[in-house]
Amino acid sequence: MEGSRELLKAVWDGDAYWLESPSDFRYKSTITETEDVSYVSSAYIPQCLRYGGRPTLSNAHRAHESGMAAADNIRDHDLDEIISLNSVSVIVAEYVPFGANQLVQLNNNVGATERIQGGFVSPAIDDDAAGTTVEMSPELTSVELLDYTLTNHINFEAEIRFPEDPGVVQVETFGISLNAEGTCFYGMQIEAVMDRVKDNISLDHLARILVDVQQDSSAIVDSVLSQYQRDLLNLIFIGDAPNRNKVNLIIANEITPHLTSIHDARHIPAKFLLSNVDPQR
Repeated sequence: MEGSRELLKAVWDGDAYWLESPSDFRYKSTITETEDVSYVSSAYIPQCLRYGGRPTLSNAHRAHESGMAAADNIRDHDLDEIISLNSVSVIVAEYVPFGANQLVQLNNNVGATERIQGGFVSPAIDDDAAGTTVEMSPELTSVELLDYTLTNHINFEAEIRFPEDPGVVQVETFGISLNAEGTCFYGMQIEAVMDRVKDNISLDHLARILVDVQQDSSAIVDSVLSQYQRDLLNLIFIGDAPNRNKVNLIIANEITPHLTSIHDARHIPAKFLLSNVDPQR
């Protein structure tokens, strides 16, 4: 494709960014395209948010699946791995309009008060409720209840099976904690990324996982929210609720190399790499 020697201006058309010049040269930018890596995760909820119930299940026995695939669609194949982490847990947090009434309805929706709890949930409305057949989409969210109080909180595991690019394997299981004040936590323990199990997780790969968690956590919680709550989120975020901002918390047993905060601030490559997972740095 021929380029342009004129100064290009970025223009957003509602779906993508386009680079345009005064002479009508136009090129679609790929800046909003996300990159995926193969990984395996387990549900993670901090103990301070638990109120009894069984512990979260581990997918450590499936860690080999990401190594067998070891596929990604990262365009930059010459990543300089400056920082790596051992035994990584990720928590993504956000505020969603909630209240006691909405939490009671959510508990009823996921069957918390029933003898058989959990199941598959979807935000789609059945437009053929009187029909005698039902189609099960592979993209449904599987919910397993952990503990709850009817008007105050609910903790559950959620596994999603969204389709990925060929060769990319993602075992995504979230630990989700919601309460009546509107504080929502989505946590996962990273069991393996590509061919690395548990330790030596590259920050470059973790940055791609965080983008995935940001997007998929919105899809998960939207499947259990009421239509009223989804309307409020769309109002707050001006119709772009699926891409709403969240707070990232990364917990690791060890970071390599060991740098003090002063060295970290002066180490330009490390500072640039950390900005991938913490844009405020």
